[in-house]
Amino acid sequence: MSVDELRAGLARIAETVVPDPDPYELVMRYARRRRRHRLAGLAAAVAAVLAAALAGPAALNAAGLHHQSEEFELFHGNPVDSPWGWRLINSPTRGSLAGDAAFVADVTRLFDRGREELHISADLPTVKVLFADESAGFRQVVLVYHSATSAALVVSEGPVGASPARLQGGVLSIGPVDPFNLIGVHFGMPGGAQNQWLLGLAPAGCRVSLGRAVAGKSGLRRQWQAQPTDGYLVVDRAATEGWWRVECDGQVRQEEPGVGTDCARSANGTYPEDGRWAPTSEPPNPTVARQAGQVYQGLACQSGLVDEARPVMRWSGRLDASGGEAALLTARGGGPTLLLVGDTGAAPLLAFTTIRDPAPTVPAPEIGPLRPPLVATGYAPAYDLLAVRVPARDGNRAVLTDQLLVVPHKGATRIEAVADGKIQASASVTGGAALLTLPIGTEVTLRALDADGKVLGSGILREPATGERIFNEQLTSAW
Repeated sequence: MSVDELRAGLARIAETVVPDPDPYELVMRYARRRRRHRLAGLAAAVAAVLAAALAGPAALNAAGLHHQSEEFELFHGNPVDSPWGWRLINSPTRGSLAGDAAFVADVTRLFDRGREELHISADLPTVKVLFADESAGFRQVVLVYHSATSAALVVSEGPVGASPARLQGGVLSIGPVDPFNLIGVHFGMPGGAQNQWLLGLAPAGCRVSLGRAVAGKSGLRRQWQAQPTDGYLVVDRAATEGWWRVECDGQVRQEEPGVGTDCARSANGTYPEDGRWAPTSEPPNPTVARQAGQVYQGLACQSGLVDEARPVMRWSGRLDASGGEAALLTARGGGPTLLLVGDTGAAPLLAFTTIRDPAPTVPAPEIGPLRPPLVATGYAPAYDLLAVRVPARDGNRAVLTDQLLVVPHKGATRIEAVADGKIQASASVTGGAALLTLPIGTEVTLRALDADGKVLGSGILREPATGERIFNEQLTSAW
C-alpha cells in the first residue's frame, strides 16, 4: 500500500486503537544493501499484513522499492555486492517486447537522456532495459542504471502500446538491484478499477516457482509450481498468496513469502472463536483477541495455506506481571500456532528470528510512542498439545526466546520435555498453560501428564535452531 493509503486506513480505525507510525515507511528507510534490503523488504511485506490488523483492506505495494517522489536528492545508486546481482544486470532483455529491438533501443536512449528528470546521477553512466512486457494488459519496463560498482533499478508502466516518452513519464519507483526483485504495479485510472500485478525478476537461467501450503502433522508441506518463463514471472497479485522460490544452477537461492492483496482482506475484521481448553472467569482482552485473529489469518494467507480454518483461541492470560495480556491461536484442526503478547493496540512486531541470530547491522526503525504487541509463530506438536516460542524485545525488533509456552488439552497438570529417556525441562500447568525454559532447536518430545502421572498427550517439538521462520517454515537467502 502507498504511504497515503496506509495513513488514511490507520486514521479510520476504532477509537480504542491507536496506531504506530507507518511501519512500511519506517522499514523502507533502511532498505539499502542486498541482504539488508531483502530483510527490510520481507519485514515490509510482513508489516503490511500486520498493519492490516489495524488499517483494514488495502492494496499492497511492492516490497523493497522506494518511490521516486520520496527521493528528491540526486540518486547515486546502491552498491551491487553480489555476483548474482551482476548476473541479473548482464542478463538479456526479457518479456513479450524483448524482441522489439527498435522499441528497446528507443526506451534506452530516452531514459538515458532523461536521467535529470529522474534525479539519476551521471556516475551511473550505463542504461539497460532488463524487462519489457505487455502480456498482462499493460506495458511495463524495468531498467537499470549502473556503473562498475553501483546500480539503480527503475520501474515504469503505461497502457498497451505506450510510447517510450509516455513510459518515461510513468516511472513508479527507483531502488536498489537485488538478485531477485518483487515489483508491484497498480495499473488503472485513479479512482477506478485497478489491475494489480507482481513481477518477480531473477537472473536469466533461473527458475521461479510459486508455492501454496497444506498443514501436515509435522509441519507445512509446500506444493511448488514452476513457471515456464526464463527467470521471471508476471502474475495477478490476487493469485499470489504463498511463497516464491528461485532456483539457479540447481540450488534454491531464495524462498520466502510474497505479497498478495487478498491477505490484507483476510486480516480485516477477524475475531477468533473462543475455544479455550481452560477458560477462566475473566474473558480475553478483546483488543488482544481481535489483533491476534487478524494477524493469524493474514500470515496464514501470506503463507499460502490451502483452506485455512478460521482461527480458534486455545489460551489467554498473562505470561508475567509486566508483559501484557496474551492469546494463543491455532486452526481448529491444529497446525500453525500464533502467540500475541501485549495490549496497546499499536501495529504488532513479528519475531521471525531467534535471540541468538545476529542483529541487523542497520538499526531497526523507531517503533513510536507506544510499545507494540509482539507476535511469535510456531507449529503444534499435536492437535491437543500446542507450543510456541515466547517473543521478546531486542531493541526495536522482536526475537524468539528460549521460553516455550505449552498449552495442553484440559486435564493436564504438568508438561515434560523428554529426550533420550531423560527429562530436559518440566513445568506445572497453571491457568491452562506451562512455561518451559528450553533452548531453541532442542529435539524433544513434549508430554502432557495428569495428576496421577498418566500421559494424556504427546508430540515431537520440531523447530529450526536458528534463522528466519514463519510457522516454523524456514526462509532461504543464498545468493
